[in-house]
Parts: sequence; C-alpha cells; structure tokens
Amino acid sequence: MHALTVLAGDPGLGKSLLTINLAARLSQGGLAPEPANVLMLTAEDPLGQVVVPRLHAAGADMSRVHFGSIERDRMETQILLPDDIAELGALVERTNARLVVIDPLMAHLAGAVDSWKDQKVRQALAPLQQMAEQTATAVLVVAHLNKGQSNDPLQRLGGSIGIPAAARSVLLLGRDPDGLDESRRVLAHVKNNLAAPAPSLVFELEGVELPDSGVETARIFEAGLSDYRAADLLSIEQSERGSKLSAAVGFIEEQLAQGPKLISELKATGQQLGFSETTLKRAKVELGVQSEKAEFDGGWLWYLPDEEAGEVLGA
Repeated sequence: MHALTVLAGDPGLGKSLLTINLAARLSQGGLAPEPANVLMLTAEDPLGQVVVPRLHAAGADMSRVHFGSIERDRMETQILLPDDIAELGALVERTNARLVVIDPLMAHLAGAVDSWKDQKVRQALAPLQQMAEQTATAVLVVAHLNKGQSNDPLQRLGGSIGIPAAARSVLLLGRDPDGLDESRRVLAHVKNNLAAPAPSLVFELEGVELPDSGVETARIFEAGLSDYRAADLLSIEQSERGSKLSAAVGFIEEQLAQGPKLISELKATGQQLGFSETTLKRAKVELGVQSEKAEFDGGWLWYLPDEEAGEVLGA
C-alpha cells in the first residue's frame, strides 16, 4: 500500500519492536512476493546498541535494511518534515526502499511545525503522502497516545487530529485485555480508507540472546488472531492507569523520595510486589523519572526530576 500508516500506542508496549518485526519480515520476503528494502528513520533508540541487535533477533536481512539521516551544519542529524522531504525522497529512490519507518513522528517534525495545529500537521504530512505515492513506497510513522480519557483512538493520538486524518490507515497496539500474560499485545485497526479493517492480531514479546555476540535484546512475534477491537484496548489501558499503574507510580515515588535508587533494586522489589517491568517503565514515564549512570560502574540510577544530576552522582 503506497500510503501513510500511523502506528499508535502507549510508551513501552513494543511499537518499535513491531516496526522492526515488519522490516525484518519484508527484508526476508515474508510480506511480499519477494524480499524488499526498508529505510528506517529512528530518533529515540541508539542504532548500534538497540536497533541493530533487535533486527538481528528478528532475522532481518541486513543488506536490505538502511538507516536515514541528513548532514546539517556538518553534523549527521535526523531528517525533518516537511523541510527535508526532497532529501528523503532521493534517499528512498537511492536505497530502493519499499517501506519507510519514521519512529517516532514527533522527533522528525521540523521545529516550526506545531503538532497540535491541524493546518501545520497537514502541511507537514501531505508531502510525505505524496512522496509515498510517487515512489511506490509504504510509510509507517510511530505515534504515542495522549493521557486523555476518551476511548476513541483517533482522539487519543498525541498531537493534532490532523495526524490520523492525514493517514490512510491507523493501527493501535495495546495490552491483551485477557490479562493472562504481560508479554501479549493486540494490534487493532482503527481506520482504513482503502479496504475493510483487518482482523486484530495477537503478538508476544520475548527476550533473546544473540548467539554470535551474547548480546541480550528483545523481539516481538505474531501469535494468532484476537476478537478485541481498538476501543477494547483503550478500556483496559484506562483501567490499568487507574489501578496497577497508579500503584506502581506510588511505589516508585515512595522509593525515590529519599534519593536515587539503582534500577536493578527497584525492579527486583517491584516484581516482588507484582509489578511487571513494563508497568514500572510506564510509571517511570508518568512521573518523568530521570536516569543516570552511577559512578565506578555501579549500574544505572533512577531519580525524581526535581533532583540535581550532581546530587545523583554524588558530586
């Protein structure tokens, strides 16, 4: 589909892992009649430490996976929309990419684009849609949900309603409402202008160790169909936000009230209390908790945002 698709969901659920899964499968020939090239624009996860190991874990043909950036003021930096759309189009043609992943969208919007104003967002995304059509390329952009209370997925996308309006298809990734396994996710269609909505899919997350390097990473894989729709996923998200997530926020806030704590200790104590690592990470985001490397290889610390970095490192 030579169009713009939005993949939305809360932080920490595996949206980036899902884009890597799709990129790997496309590079292998699993999503098309023959293998195809992928262009990835990533702004949050380090390529060498995170993205590349995940691609290896997903079985990607790395000769078909390319990464996009642009030289600006003699520095390599991310491509910005709509300013660099010509450069992006040229890069798509040069790499012969059939899929472009932009993760996350907000980090690739030019500074002049107010993501809460429909007109600005449409002006930024319209050239992207045109590029997809002209180059016969599918474009997948990753977006977060806002903290609103609506069960309408289109109203919960972070930023302007112009983001889902500009897309031909919108997907939502959420926790499996069955709640039987913290590692299970459901991918549901929110919008599809080109065909009937596809059935919802179940995915599972797992940690893996790469055999050649021993590097620990993660992957996500498809595990069947689901009867749950997008609104169901938001309902369970709201429920957790009011219960387990709220309790996890309280736990972390209490633990960090007296000063920074090692992440390993927080996770160990939290898991004893029934909090999954994913829930603890979501609570971290809710509180705006910061992280720093402790001195003398002492591990990583979490600390509340009102603390000074010097205090955390013992300066």
